[in-house]
Amino acid sequence: MNTISRRFAIAMLAGAILINAAPSFAEDAKPFVTDADVALLDLIPAPPAQDSPITKAEIAAYHVMEATRTDEQANFAIADDEESVFRFLDGMGLKLDPAKVPMAAKFFERVAATEGATVDPAKKLWNRPRPPLADATIKPLIKLSSSGSYPSGHATLGMLLGITLSKMIPEKKDAFMARAVQYGQSRFVVGVHYESDLEASKMAGAAVGNAMLHNADFLKEMEAAKAELRAAMGM
Repeated sequence: MNTISRRFAIAMLAGAILINAAPSFAEDAKPFVTDADVALLDLIPAPPAQDSPITKAEIAAYHVMEATRTDEQANFAIADDEESVFRFLDGMGLKLDPAKVPMAAKFFERVAATEGATVDPAKKLWNRPRPPLADATIKPLIKLSSSGSYPSGHATLGMLLGITLSKMIPEKKDAFMARAVQYGQSRFVVGVHYESDLEASKMAGAAVGNAMLHNADFLKEMEAAKAELRAAMGM
């Protein structure tokens, strides 16, 4: 087995363990805002055409990264497939028990629901094929979603988590926002998104995050979750 194949096998095994063990957001969580409040189709550009020089260059860039990523980078990116504020924080070395912060856990479920309610309509309309569907030589390290590639919902969620946590714990703002970018970049590392998907998600996250910060329901729940979260983190 060559180095790349061995790396892929290790990453897939690690990913299966992590994904099976990962808590998921409640499917019935109510979003704070929806696409009726934030029309991403009007706010971010359409994705590059599949036969465009941009898309071809992005595929080439993926193959360069694929040939140089380490097992550690691959496994970290696979672990980031978990859509959870707890995985987001764990990736920063901040471990929290969800059972000890129930208000924060429910609050962030609503943040995740907000991502889906705002991003999914745009993903569905643009329906950009994911990289492995455009280039059969790309072998993703995680299960490929059937949804469109642009923008990345996962990367958008990362931005929303970074923005929200920065308001709750402003003294760690720089670290949270750096982690948000890293969380999105993991989608490129595992081979399920283009770089332009992630750039669009930064714009989407900023737009949706701004809308949430002007939502009374969000602000009320954030204050309650903030006290609980800070106490659990010894702050």
